[in-house]
Amino acid sequence: MIERELKRYSAYFRGWCQAFGEHESLSDHDNGIYWLVTEQQAGFVLPQNMVRRMYREVLLHKQAPPIIFHPETVEVGGFHFPLTHQHETRILDAIEGILESAPDYHVYLTSHLMYGTKARIITLSSRKPLTIIYKEIGTITLQLDRSAVPTPAPAR
Repeated sequence: MIERELKRYSAYFRGWCQAFGEHESLSDHDNGIYWLVTEQQAGFVLPQNMVRRMYREVLLHKQAPPIIFHPETVEVGGFHFPLTHQHETRILDAIEGILESAPDYHVYLTSHLMYGTKARIITLSSRKPLTIIYKEIGTITLQLDRSAVPTPAPAR
């Protein structure tokens, strides 16, 4: 398991964010989740109902719960969502590459016109965001657990 502390950032003004940039897009149309990956950053866009639930887990606590990437799901406190089926390995490889490539790690919101003007991309990056837009607000732990989760036996 890989574990890293990420610096968390918030925009100075509501709705402001930098562009994610050029990326490979991995879509999960069944769940409405989009993954964006590059060598230096990875991000995901969740449907609005999932965003609200995840924000409650992160923002309504004094200490943010860890973000845990498992082979098939992502866990943030009591909130879970599936990794994009057929792309799990690519997503986990991209995140592992980022966590192995730099001394500092960052998480902040970005945007991209391809996903709509209201969509916000939760971005994990080896690069610090633009200081003119963002302020550091704390840290969050990210865990990458690539071990297979045992499937429970069926009830009899």
